[in-house]
Amino acid sequence: MPKIVVTATVKDVEAWLKFKADMTAALSAVASDGSSYVAMDGSNQVASTWDVPDMEAFQAAQRSFAPELAAAAERAGMIPPVMIYVKK
Repeated sequence: MPKIVVTATVKDVEAWLKFKADMTAALSAVASDGSSYVAMDGSNQVASTWDVPDMEAFQAAQRSFAPELAAAAERAGMIPPVMIYVKK
């Protein structure tokens, strides 16, 4: 199963961490086992890792950026662009 890493800049790290449940729910159809990471330097850089059982379905969801996913990202204070890396 592919694993992805998502990195982003957020307005407030603590607020982003509180929205993990929302993001997990929003991504549950295309990704699972999300873990959250914050930058050691205290900056507003964050990352998460996810298992993606169907990469095509994940990519389709990202292209359409479903309204519930966009709303969850906005509530979490994520600032575009978001970078996605795939484990090879």
